[in-house]
Amino acid sequence: MNFTEYFYSLVKQIPKGKVSTYGALARALGDIRASRAVGRMLNQNPYAPIVPCHRVVMSDGSLGGFGTGIEKKIKLLKKEGVKVSGNDILDFEKALFTDFMSDFPLKKMRNEQKRLRKSVRLEDGFDDIETVGGVDVAYSHKGFGGLVVYDYKSFDINKRVSVKDEIDMPYIPTYLAFRELPLIEKLLKKYKQGPSVLLIDGNGVLHPYGMGIASHVGVKLDIPTIGVAKKLLCGEQKDDKILPGEYSEVEYEGNLVGYAYRSSPRTKKPIYISPGHMVSFETSLEVIKNFCKYKLPEPIRSAHKLATEARNSA
Repeated sequence: MNFTEYFYSLVKQIPKGKVSTYGALARALGDIRASRAVGRMLNQNPYAPIVPCHRVVMSDGSLGGFGTGIEKKIKLLKKEGVKVSGNDILDFEKALFTDFMSDFPLKKMRNEQKRLRKSVRLEDGFDDIETVGGVDVAYSHKGFGGLVVYDYKSFDINKRVSVKDEIDMPYIPTYLAFRELPLIEKLLKKYKQGPSVLLIDGNGVLHPYGMGIASHVGVKLDIPTIGVAKKLLCGEQKDDKILPGEYSEVEYEGNLVGYAYRSSPRTKKPIYISPGHMVSFETSLEVIKNFCKYKLPEPIRSAHKLATEARNSA
């Protein structure tokens, strides 16, 4: 399904004379985490006024923003019979609409993550590592993916691949795989043989449901993967003070889920390493340490540059 189009179909359910909220729409999608994505999709609405984004307000009854100006929003709401005073909806509880007819797509995605989590393997699925690839995605009106593959012994680049495609889902925390998997799959099909291990800009098992994008991609495509993230998504870092070249274990609900690794003297903040699929904790750390000249490992840095170049030249 096209997630963004589905969202606009929900907004169209808000009747004249009523308003709804960012949070109510996020819950109709299946997860309150989608609230910011709701705001972005409303801001990018190509179908106004058919998709009535002016009927979406803040959870406290204040008007919030509007692309063509707040005065225009007030005018449209009053024309439809909504009472507005200053920056607030009058009789907000009476005007509030939350009775959306929805299939709750994010709940379905969460169930898919839980199902796939049972297939994650955290032991090495290879004898030797010959090549290590890195992938990243840059965005404008489309998604632009970059894959760069390095020889593990010489550290020479042996392949650079880029692709572009439509993106029909916004970024929603903990659901990144559903946004980027199609592009990553397209990159790997173009490369054909695939690297021994794939590094992904995101998390592996360091995820509230143990199923970050690296784990998701690994299980779906049956390849060894490692996640490398710039921010801590969940869990606790055992040691907050890490010297360059050192690491600290990260635990979530009492279990090891990854490592905080300060990869360069040039940065004070660590990166977060976690196995995705068919790679052990120990190997995940070893591979990333071998490729870190700067903050991020070279395959991901190079993939980011390639994806950005593809986007800028489009």
